[in-house]
Amino acid sequence: MKASKALNSDGIPSFIQKEVKDELCEPLAILFQISFEQCKFPTSWKLSHVTPIFKGKGKRTDPENYRPISLTSPFLKIMKRVILEKLNSHLELNNFISDHQHGFCKSRSTVSQLVVIHDYIQSTLDCGIPIDVMLIDLLKAFNRISLRKLIHCLEINGIKGQLRNWLSAYLNDRKIAVKVVDTLSTWTDATSGVREGSVLGPVLFVMYIDICINAISQTYFGLFADDTKLLGEASASSQIQSDLDALTEKLEEWQLSPNLAKCSVVHLGRQKSNLLIQNERYRPDKIYL
Repeated sequence: MKASKALNSDGIPSFIQKEVKDELCEPLAILFQISFEQCKFPTSWKLSHVTPIFKGKGKRTDPENYRPISLTSPFLKIMKRVILEKLNSHLELNNFISDHQHGFCKSRSTVSQLVVIHDYIQSTLDCGIPIDVMLIDLLKAFNRISLRKLIHCLEINGIKGQLRNWLSAYLNDRKIAVKVVDTLSTWTDATSGVREGSVLGPVLFVMYIDICINAISQTYFGLFADDTKLLGEASASSQIQSDLDALTEKLEEWQLSPNLAKCSVVHLGRQKSNLLIQNERYRPDKIYL
């Protein structure tokens, strides 16, 4: 915990909490145990101060150009790290997360994704086969996660019993307020989404996305969180189209949608590509156009 960290929803400065950390260990352990057994939380654990941070591009007057940063109770973060350790162990032991996922996974990163994608592209081009690459990005994916479907996703991944109940209680009945300098908005219910920079948010998000990408069955792909790359031989348009249709349908079922402004197609190879927006091979009503 950084002593200079901004004041959180508990209202207790970080440097004070650090000074009394030894005295807090035992009462926190008791509190964590009660919270897990009864699936209940102190009121402050359900509150988040959201600070909008400018992304550095676009107009400052446009709310879309700001990234929300949530400040929550540091005590809840400690408990969530304990939960995260058990959750990751369960997912790794049972291979619930796709091998194609490189986001928020142990020993994986943007570099590891780049290596496997580059290897596929290079080996295919070396055989003289042109490739079409579909770049798919989702619109505000973290914020649009359906909590009801996320709980169902936990059950699909074998997370049941008390842990499932605790996570359900943690995800529901949360409240947020926007804080700008010293001004705080009124509190409102957080009815969807998981926090992108939180302790549990990334792993919950990856589980959710994994359900959707299971719709891809014929085309090679790689992804980092929700940023998906579909790669296929340019001649295999029917397979690519079939997987894109299936993925689109699955995304809609799970209440997600593509960010059309960031979706695109890249053709690789010496042969001239006949991939056009108007071309019937890749219909313009689909996400990648």
